[in-house]
Amino acid sequence: MTAALLEAPTALFASSGATRAAGGRRTTLEDLLESSWRNARAEGQTDCPMCEAPMRMEGKQARCGGCGTRLA
Repeated sequence: MTAALLEAPTALFASSGATRAAGGRRTTLEDLLESSWRNARAEGQTDCPMCEAPMRMEGKQARCGGCGTRLA
């Protein structure tokens, strides 16, 4: 694994549309997951932060229909 992959995984951050978080700093993994979780709870669905497939609320967690990722 290269250092570039560890610093900023392109697939994970490129699709988010916002590469900057509040205050002009770079978006962190925490920012991305928190945003996905907020969207899932507010709208009942969101894009998976890992594979971009639809993620839907199932009870008290959001589950991705593509890769199976879960947010709770």
